[in-house]
Amino acid sequence: MNLSDVIRSAQQFAPQFASTYCIVNGEFMTLEALEKMGCDEFLYRSKINMPAKLYKYFPNKEIIDKDGNNVNYSLLALKNNTVYMQSPSLFDDVYDSEINIDYYEYQKYRLMEYCRRCGVMVDERETVEEIGNELLTAIIKSIENNKNCNHIFMVSPTSDIESLSNEIFINKLRLGLAANQDLGQIVSKIITEEYQKYSEELKNTFRISCFTTTPYSQLMWGGAYADGHKGFCVEYSICPKDEKYKELYNNLFPVVYCKIRPNITKELVGWQDRDMTKEYVWYIYYYGVLRKSIDWAFQNEWRLLLPLSEKHGDNCNVEFFPITRVYLGNRMQKEKRKEIIDFCNNNSIPYIGVKKNSNIYEMQECGMKCEDCYKYISLE
Repeated sequence: MNLSDVIRSAQQFAPQFASTYCIVNGEFMTLEALEKMGCDEFLYRSKINMPAKLYKYFPNKEIIDKDGNNVNYSLLALKNNTVYMQSPSLFDDVYDSEINIDYYEYQKYRLMEYCRRCGVMVDERETVEEIGNELLTAIIKSIENNKNCNHIFMVSPTSDIESLSNEIFINKLRLGLAANQDLGQIVSKIITEEYQKYSEELKNTFRISCFTTTPYSQLMWGGAYADGHKGFCVEYSICPKDEKYKELYNNLFPVVYCKIRPNITKELVGWQDRDMTKEYVWYIYYYGVLRKSIDWAFQNEWRLLLPLSEKHGDNCNVEFFPITRVYLGNRMQKEKRKEIIDFCNNNSIPYIGVKKNSNIYEMQECGMKCEDCYKYISLE
């Protein structure tokens, strides 16, 4: 069963599918089974089922960079054999890579966490207002007993991050009190700022480059990815055993397409001021950067995920697997077609034109080399 058949089958029992199923690498799977897999099994299955080739569509047009220069980043990516690691916040899908954190739940669990640090045990069944009042009572009592804010938190920090978090909280508290602000409003503002900062951090912990498993997608060619058939598509051959590409291979994963947006607010609040663990990274992957709406299942996407680090600095272009073929868009302008053909010929990279299929709404490779086509010859 190909991906089109999978999507059509899903539509026939949409209500049940929406709540219990997902599509991963073109196959049906229950969300329950996927969650039971855990990190290690998901990673293992990702590797044994990884396609031998991945594809990336490029618009092949110039844009104005930050210095005001016209730059064709698609052509640079082809010539340098690189892919750009994009920030998820710039993706066209507003849900893409967005971990669902409910603010009101976050507020409750964050207040509970600060109560714990103050040595106050609270019941999760209490309301946000009740928990907040217990925290305020503990803070007031500590300030009255110690004549300052320095000893609010009585429980030893579990990490350096938590220790820093405590310092920031105390400093903000001190500034607010110095300005004669209401204590409740100060704490509420701190929680809100933490929520906004944490939500942004979760979305931008990693940069992403996206790939698909076919060079013949009508929707991919016809959309912005390939500038309405005017761009090109690059084929990359995966090298599982080549040490040079080990980091790339280990950080490629299939996207999970589903309808349900999971809520893991409680778990994320628990990890907020902890050192990053394998389990934490898995939650960010599975519930965030690898989760996408079922509406996009036609893309059958694989993602390269790399954490932001000093390794690449401001350069987010990463050398990728070897280029083994280039597909030229059906509406590509003659001059640009010639430029890419010349590059491919000079670098011994096979290329092929893409044309409309006479029988189905899907693109296919052209049986004729562009050099033998009257459209190309007329350009000479």
